[in-house]
Amino acid sequence: MQRLERAFILPPQIVNSTEKDDVAALAEEIRAAVAETAPPAREARARAPEEQDDESEGVRRPLSRAEAHLTPSIPEGARFSGAKNLVIRILRFLWRDQASFNALSLDAQITLLHEVERDRGKTAERVEALRADVETWKRDQERAREEAASKLADTTRQAFAERDAVLGRRAAIQDGRISALEARGAGALSASAEETASPAAQAQGLPPGVYSLFEERFRGEPAAVAEKQRFYVPFLKGLPGPVLDVGCGRGEFLAMLREERVPASGVEINRLSVALGRAGGFEIEEGDGVASLSRRPPGSLGGVVAFQVVEHWPAEATFAFLRAARRALAPGGVLIAETINTDSLSALKAFFLDPTHVRPVPADALRFLAEAAGFTDTQIEYRAPLPAPERLAEASANDAKLNRLLFGPQDYALIARVPAA
Repeated sequence: MQRLERAFILPPQIVNSTEKDDVAALAEEIRAAVAETAPPAREARARAPEEQDDESEGVRRPLSRAEAHLTPSIPEGARFSGAKNLVIRILRFLWRDQASFNALSLDAQITLLHEVERDRGKTAERVEALRADVETWKRDQERAREEAASKLADTTRQAFAERDAVLGRRAAIQDGRISALEARGAGALSASAEETASPAAQAQGLPPGVYSLFEERFRGEPAAVAEKQRFYVPFLKGLPGPVLDVGCGRGEFLAMLREERVPASGVEINRLSVALGRAGGFEIEEGDGVASLSRRPPGSLGGVVAFQVVEHWPAEATFAFLRAARRALAPGGVLIAETINTDSLSALKAFFLDPTHVRPVPADALRFLAEAAGFTDTQIEYRAPLPAPERLAEASANDAKLNRLLFGPQDYALIARVPAA
């Protein structure tokens, strides 16, 4: 460095001569030329992250040293500093292209370093976000497993409860049958086989216990029966009197009306069903429905319902029921009678399945009998459609006709009203 300084020491006469102004002008020209080719202020450094990690320190330190040597200068306190700086400026004009290249290259390296550091920071953020997502997924999976286990436990408890309910009902039926046998006494138990098999004895119908078991097997669970009957509840709200459920069975519909705060009672001929209903807290009269209606004061009821009942009677008994219901209903009262849909051949299977059924009742016939008994504003509602897999795919109008004939709704209901005036 000392040799370089001695090499570029100029004679005092050069510095103090009248050419000093020309040298200054030349220096300004060199400075302007270098400024034209030098890169702008290093914006990459302004974009550098505030926090720098130690991993890039081994690259940053050499770049800092290179940047310090990019533009050499002589300290002001050095000997002949003015002349030396002037020489450096003159020589810089000679290597300005190289200096520009060096500056651009250095800037590119510094910018690349900053981009790498920024990408490393973004990668760290992505890793943290991914770790958070994994933790969230683990918590969601654990919550889902807990919910699935809880649902499985609830389903298992419900299944056991339904099984216990079925076993309880069947046990009650068997207890009723045993009680009935014990109540007959020794004389009734010693009856001859000929008397038991006589037509008169057979005409009394199936024993109550046998028919209760039949309903238990083929009619369905109480919850399923009640769900089918929920459709009728809106017709029985706001009536001018209580509702009588004729043939109320185990009291499924009475339970639904109680939930809806509709006053209601029932009448049932099967004493075992009466016992089960009364055990559930319902007001149920044991006996014939027509006789019960005949004993009611005129206009004392707001509604009369009979679900799957009229098919157990001959035509004259059905008409007597309708007349008795019309007399017992107050003005504005409602009658609902549900039975098997005779227009659907598949529904007739259910009719012939029950050995206590007497005759099917077509919808037009039941409507006629109701109007003859004094009801007005009658309508027919078809209920219990078969699921789509059990019906024909309707690709034409003929398919629709066949569906109505073969696989139509299984039930229908007559809804009739008493004139308000």
